[in-house]
Amino acid sequence: MQSLETAGFLILGLTALTTFLAFQDRQRFEAMLLRVADLKAGQYYRLFTSGFIHVDWTHFFFNMFSLYIFAGSLEDSLGMLNFVLVYFGSMAAGSLLAWFYHQNNPEYRAVGASGAISGIIFSAIVMKPGMELSMFFLPFFFPAWIYGLGFILYSIYGIGKQHDNIGHEAHLGGALAGLLLTLLLEPQVMQTNTLTIIYLAVPSLVFLIILFFRPQLLQWNTGGPGQSMTIDDRYRARKADQEAELNRILDKVKHSGPESLTDQERQFLRDHY
Repeated sequence: MQSLETAGFLILGLTALTTFLAFQDRQRFEAMLLRVADLKAGQYYRLFTSGFIHVDWTHFFFNMFSLYIFAGSLEDSLGMLNFVLVYFGSMAAGSLLAWFYHQNNPEYRAVGASGAISGIIFSAIVMKPGMELSMFFLPFFFPAWIYGLGFILYSIYGIGKQHDNIGHEAHLGGALAGLLLTLLLEPQVMQTNTLTIIYLAVPSLVFLIILFFRPQLLQWNTGGPGQSMTIDDRYRARKADQEAELNRILDKVKHSGPESLTDQERQFLRDHY
């Protein structure tokens, strides 16, 4: 691990700023998140703006901590321009795969930089598969390519089960994009790190081919009602409940005046708006 270079530092700072501003203004947050209905309406900028806001500061910390670990050495290896291409290309790919998978759920929404971060991590693994990594709860280190393979398999499993609020689609799409973009930008790694590339690319590509062309083989529901409406670490459905409560209170004020509000309703407005 080495210190952030120019692009990594700027991305971290910009993400921190936009996340903070989105927390201060609910309308700004809603205008930036990724939502299937808005993408279908042509608001494609959300493929990128959603990557600059987060659910909460914990969500932000884990994404930016991962960026801090991998970005410095990767930007040093690729150069600033190529690093930026990998970051935003992975962000777009993660958002696009999430959109495709949840295309039949117009209320699906997502926030977070995890697709871009996954791309940076996999780019770093392709460049330096022998570097050693460790988990917080493990007392030993292991080669980066093992982490990458486990990540791919877990993402595929998570997409199928949809049992949590993690954006496995964005993670997988971003990771694969980071890998492929690195091969395009640094083709010599195909010769030096061939086995690592095969381990990571083959299961991902086979899974995506089946998902796109033979989804019935998986017997998974691709985006129907009842699936998680979030990706990237816990976008909370209670946002919709808060909006419904706000509309109810405003309707009450309109018909009965502000003096009709209860103490609980007044507290709700102070806490959330």
